[in-house]
Amino acid sequence: MKNDAIVDEVRNHGLALAARYGNNTGAICKALKERERSSVRKVVDRAPRRLAIKSQQSA
Repeated sequence: MKNDAIVDEVRNHGLALAARYGNNTGAICKALKERERSSVRKVVDRAPRRLAIKSQQSA
């Protein structure tokens, strides 16, 4: 598989974020939620929707 510079950059940022909070997912989530609250950008939070069940067609 070929290395992608963008994917590598995103992964490195994720690893740096995790290291900053001691790989504690609770602390990471708390920090990200605080960042959302203090941001001037609008954060969209939509409720989950169930997918429609596809009817089976006969072959």
